[in-house]
Amino acid sequence: MAQAVLCVIFFGLVLLPHLCTSYQASYNPGSRRFIIQSSSNDESQASTSMPACSSIPSGPANENRLPLMHRDSPCSPLASAGKKNRQASSTDVFERDVQRLRTIFAVARPGKADASAAAPTPAPASGVTLPITGTDNSPVLGSLDYSVTVGFGTPAQKLSMDFDTLRLGRVSTLRCKPCRAGAAPCDPAFDPSMSSSFAGVACGPECPSVCHGSACSLNMTFWTNHSMLVVANGTYVKDTLTLSPSATVDNFVLACIDVDRFHLFTRSSGLLDLSRSSFSLVSRLATSTSPADNTTAAFSYCLPASPASSRGFLSIGGALPDLSGGDAGSTPLVDNTVYYKNDYLVKLSGINVGGTDLPIPATESSLAALEVGASFTFFVPGIYGALRDEFRKQMTKYKMAPPYRGLDTCYNFTGLPGFEVPGIILEFEGGATLQPDMDQMMYFVDGDDSFNYVCLAFGALPGQFPYSVIGNRAQQTVEVVYDVRGGKVGFIHGSC
Repeated sequence: MAQAVLCVIFFGLVLLPHLCTSYQASYNPGSRRFIIQSSSNDESQASTSMPACSSIPSGPANENRLPLMHRDSPCSPLASAGKKNRQASSTDVFERDVQRLRTIFAVARPGKADASAAAPTPAPASGVTLPITGTDNSPVLGSLDYSVTVGFGTPAQKLSMDFDTLRLGRVSTLRCKPCRAGAAPCDPAFDPSMSSSFAGVACGPECPSVCHGSACSLNMTFWTNHSMLVVANGTYVKDTLTLSPSATVDNFVLACIDVDRFHLFTRSSGLLDLSRSSFSLVSRLATSTSPADNTTAAFSYCLPASPASSRGFLSIGGALPDLSGGDAGSTPLVDNTVYYKNDYLVKLSGINVGGTDLPIPATESSLAALEVGASFTFFVPGIYGALRDEFRKQMTKYKMAPPYRGLDTCYNFTGLPGFEVPGIILEFEGGATLQPDMDQMMYFVDGDDSFNYVCLAFGALPGQFPYSVIGNRAQQTVEVVYDVRGGKVGFIHGSC
């Protein structure tokens, strides 16, 4: 679950101490099952102590790696800001996932033309029923869990920014001074007057927007309760983006935005666009290197398994790692220049549940998007139905519990000293796999010290969705490598 770090030991049937949550877990490769036992109170108390905050290993091999933090991590620079805001509950997480899925569907449904960077986030189709019902009650600016600290300007002003791999009607954005009158707190924000390399963007090829008169600007709009709400005015600017002392991007274009009630939406200073859109940071890096240069990855990330962990990282423009080792694999990127040209789509070839192979139904789309903005994983109906039915078949000896919001495969393990669950392996074209650990695969609704309400952390999408969405929980502890020039995505297990 989101509050726990799973330290699963892949070591036969021996139950080794679980150092991070209030239960112990091990994995049996032979039967492909997780074995979970309740920890003693003493062990549980000893395990809940927060680790000391430490950065990722430094050195030449890691100079492009930026420490990546969950916004609720005690090690995150946003943690102090978080004390002023209510931290996200499990209900909030589901609501954010719903908002995210609605927006993805609005952008990705076949026949939807690709909007310009200045266009508003499209309104969700009124007839679409997503896994959790609700109302469009807020913008999704605060829906991203992970941030990095970068520099902008000369000298560099250090600012925490979220990052996104899907372009949902937005580009890289940054809150800039002077802030809108009455929009407190103003900080953290970029101060253009303190930068010697700051410049505006003139109308023309550099402008991501359709110019209005002589101004390269935009209004950032979102749909709320099926009406459009302008939440930010923006002006496109360019300045030096500093990723590390040895990695800078000159004249990087982003939108300086003025957001009303900014602190209600997000604690970060802005958003780094890492999509495949023409004005993203990824596209900028791709055009600045030789087409024959296949030695660097566009970017990679490793999401930590818990907000308490400080071991995550985001690497931009780093050396391309070996994806042919025993703990690594790669899968081709799907290029669709009509509908999904800005997305990182891959193909599922099957799902293994406790040793049973489930092929992708011929009637279902095998496409899947790798998502950092959604927490849970949602499959198109036929794929989820096969996964759910096989999982339940292997769990018939346990008492089921009522569905929890969008999760409909739940169990009550109250009074049991432990339980077993089948492992799940997501298999991709080309042989790459993702195998979520226990914390990524199961959701403990009442916290990791309670066995009375535990759900499979996967859900179903409505039939209209063109592809499945693999959320950030399923990707945790795995380095996901985006080799855009090479046309593939790689997975390196156990990187953080």
